[in-house]
Amino acid sequence: MRSAYGIGISVSVGLHTLLIAALVFGWESHQREFKPMPDFVQARVVALDSSAIKKQTPPPKDEAKQRRQRELERQRKAEADKARRAIEQEKKREAAQRRKQRAAEERARKEKARKEIQQQEQLEHQRRNAFDEALEEEQDLQAADINAQAVRSVAQAIQQRIEAVWNRPPSARNGMVAEVRIKFVPTGRVVSSNITKSSGNSSLDRSVLTAIRKVEVFPAVAELARKQPTLFERQVRTTQLIFRVEGLRQ
Repeated sequence: MRSAYGIGISVSVGLHTLLIAALVFGWESHQREFKPMPDFVQARVVALDSSAIKKQTPPPKDEAKQRRQRELERQRKAEADKARRAIEQEKKREAAQRRKQRAAEERARKEKARKEIQQQEQLEHQRRNAFDEALEEEQDLQAADINAQAVRSVAQAIQQRIEAVWNRPPSARNGMVAEVRIKFVPTGRVVSSNITKSSGNSSLDRSVLTAIRKVEVFPAVAELARKQPTLFERQVRTTQLIFRVEGLRQ
């Protein structure tokens, strides 16, 4: 039994040994058979521009200088822009000043023209006023003269009618003068009469008042009051007359 068991173990070990050897040797042969070929790399020499290399990779010692140059360039550009803006602002200011000056000159020109026109209009207005005033004055003078003539004419008519019925007293003497005030209504009727300056002879004064009462109504006064009521009110309603004794035989 023991010999049979030992034989079995030996056979099993031998088989495993053969299997392992077959696997080892078979794997190596397989690796040698399918070993991949190495890749070939093609090399090519490339010539680089030395200036490009310098630009791309500046030496550390030039970086500070380049920064300074860029900063100076930036400052120069900023100063140039500032100067340009200042020039533009100055041009704009000068243009605005010119526009303002032209506007002021235009306003002054218009104001001068307006004043000249106004002055001409004033002169023309003064000339027209002077002419109108002269014409009005002339018309007033003419009207005053006409009115004066009308008043004189009415006064003469009043005095003639009174003197036509005036009886001078025996005591009257040539040269005696009596002044009388007579008040009328628009109908020409006498409403009152009184001596304003005596002749010195009471009989003569009374004779004048008696003659006025005899006439009583004066048509010339009524006609003037109807045609020219204002003139009647101003100069005829109250009339002052002078009666003088003349032509008596002494």
